[in-house]
Amino acid sequence: MKRSRQLKPLSSEHHQALLVAFQLRNALDGHPDSAGAPKDLPGQVALARRFEEQVLRSHVRAEEDLLGRWLAQRDTRRLASEHAELLRLVGIARDGAAPDQRAALHAFAELLERHVHWEERELFPYAEGHVDEATLATIGGELERRLVLARSDAKSAS
Repeated sequence: MKRSRQLKPLSSEHHQALLVAFQLRNALDGHPDSAGAPKDLPGQVALARRFEEQVLRSHVRAEEDLLGRWLAQRDTRRLASEHAELLRLVGIARDGAAPDQRAALHAFAELLERHVHWEERELFPYAEGHVDEATLATIGGELERRLVLARSDAKSAS
């Protein structure tokens, strides 16, 4: 799907999210093609936590802060609700007992995939059609600063 240059940092992270969802779902189901995901539950939990810490938290904040005010109220509520649920599920996977971890990771992978598809197919096209070019340029600059440059700085520091 063609995406405006300004929202590409979010779409790039959506590609990562879809890979994590694929890896978790296939690994949890015992599928032989899990795209390099760990086969054991602790490794799968670690994969979800790494994604949460390195991508999801800043991604969620950026979307809600920068796009939230430009969306329809029902979309803003859905955005915040699904983000909160994704974070809650990672928390259960991190802190729960093994059966709860498995169920939480499965639910996380399913919701993550649905959420990304909704944003890419409905939410972003709506924003691109309803936000003026100057505002989109401002949003794009802030996304670049928060998501792209911040990750580059973090990689250089480590």
